[in-house]
Amino acid sequence: MTPPDSHPLTPPGASPRAAVALIRTTGEDPEFLLLRRATNPEDPWSGHFALPGGRWEKGDKDLLETCVRETFEETGLRLLSEQLVQALPMAVAGGHMGKPMQVAPFLFEIPSKPPLALAALEIAEFHWLPQSYLRDPANRHQAAMSLSHPDREFPCIRVGTGDGAIWGFTYGVLETLWESVLP
Repeated sequence: MTPPDSHPLTPPGASPRAAVALIRTTGEDPEFLLLRRATNPEDPWSGHFALPGGRWEKGDKDLLETCVRETFEETGLRLLSEQLVQALPMAVAGGHMGKPMQVAPFLFEIPSKPPLALAALEIAEFHWLPQSYLRDPANRHQAAMSLSHPDREFPCIRVGTGDGAIWGFTYGVLETLWESVLP
């Protein structure tokens, strides 16, 4: 069985497919949930900052259901249909690694930051970052982020005082959000 092509953000013939959730709180300076993936030698994105989400599975009727299921599995947060603000344009993850994957991002809004129950094998930590921080040019940098491209610098947003940074696919999805949804 292949993923359903009837979903508006599912390109015909694209495979594999996945979905991610941009989850923001309401308020004057909404905060966005970012996850740091657990260290795993089998995971090419090991230790990276990411949005909740993952791959489509046979039981998922569409990519929105994939997004909701994966978010719950990773964080314990059950997203509701009335919290969906909108679907963002399809994005591609893994392109710089030669393993491109079509990913459907969905923007959700929740009233406040709920307690989370992280899937320890997949997720090491989480951060709620204010929109003002994410959009502030002072927090934007260029840095060597990719083990497969150690001499190439990528745009990124530093998280905390350690080596953590939002870059690559997640950075691109946030930029799309700023440019097309929240200018």
